[in-house]
Amino acid sequence: MGGSDNGRDPLRVVIATSVVSKVADWQLGIVIPLVILAHTGSVAMTLVAFALRSAPYVASPLLGSLIDRFDKRTVFVLAQLQQALCLALLAVMLSNPLAVAVLLLLSGFGGVVVTITGQFVLIPKLVDSERRETAVARLASAIELAKVVGLLLGGLVFSTLGATTASWCITALYAVAGLMAVRLPSIPTQGPRTRIRQDLAVGFRWLVRPAILWLVVTMALANLAVGELETVLVTVFGDGGVDALVISVVLAAGLLVGAAGSRLGPHLWPSATVEKRILAFQLASFGALCVIALPFTVAKIVGYTAISFALGASNVASITYRQNTIPVELAGRVNAVIRMFITGAIPLSGFVYAWSSRLSGSWFWVPALGLAAVSMAVWGFYTLRSGRTAGLDPAMPSP
Repeated sequence: MGGSDNGRDPLRVVIATSVVSKVADWQLGIVIPLVILAHTGSVAMTLVAFALRSAPYVASPLLGSLIDRFDKRTVFVLAQLQQALCLALLAVMLSNPLAVAVLLLLSGFGGVVVTITGQFVLIPKLVDSERRETAVARLASAIELAKVVGLLLGGLVFSTLGATTASWCITALYAVAGLMAVRLPSIPTQGPRTRIRQDLAVGFRWLVRPAILWLVVTMALANLAVGELETVLVTVFGDGGVDALVISVVLAAGLLVGAAGSRLGPHLWPSATVEKRILAFQLASFGALCVIALPFTVAKIVGYTAISFALGASNVASITYRQNTIPVELAGRVNAVIRMFITGAIPLSGFVYAWSSRLSGSWFWVPALGLAAVSMAVWGFYTLRSGRTAGLDPAMPSP
């Protein structure tokens, strides 16, 4: 594991590559929903189709095993290039909603591998434990800023040059990210390879640890509530006739605050246990979602800004905790199982909102508010029951 000198340049490569890839992700997130909405005229169909992008998280345990079996740099590079290939095909098939949906699904596999490798495998390999939280905060805040750039770039290119050019721009960004990742040092697999069945057993054995299981349940419920929030807002505003560039500016403003939340995350209520900090962030997120549900555009902007800050801070705490408690050689497998449930809830969030589209006005947001409330109740119960003064117990079962 690299020290302060050896780990600095590779860390910069990880951050820079992740930023370029995330710019592409969020340009994709505004361009493609608007394309699908334009061709189908259906809010529900748009949300369901774009939710397929996150569906591969269901297969994340298998993908995590793949990551742990091969050189991490090679996996990271190939995942970026796989997304570039999918988007190149998508750019020539924009008029076919079914083809677009299938290519979104396929590109999602590369997206899952990039996320797991970049956030949960590379940093523990390249950064010493005492510098890890700062490194995570740097990466998380850089990613939040990249989301802003992606939204603004996507809205600008879509409004001025059209959907096809915007799609080729996304393709180029993924390709550039893949080329940048080649600069990373080789990180080969350590130790003997095990069978996939054994890999899955390791991941699920860690998952059932109560401190992990309660976290997974509450985060999965939270993602059911707000996992597809940006896509929902893009679709709602687009259905109301709001210009793509205006939509991107509105969401970008909220994400800028989210970047601040990520950067400030390690410094927010540092004396409290991680359980209490997560609960506080959940309370803030719930209040912000209530504001979003109000039938005023200004309220939606303010609420989205607040929820972005809370989620940004929460993500840093959650990621750092997992990095510090899960051995690096198991990081891909264990985090993949965890993310199968947490991030796998994101596409289901799209289905929740698609179903809610039959409801009018503020009632549209009631199912999401209910899920957020249950998420808070679950974590609040665990926090009260645990009654610990320290953070989550780092003692984990051996593989």
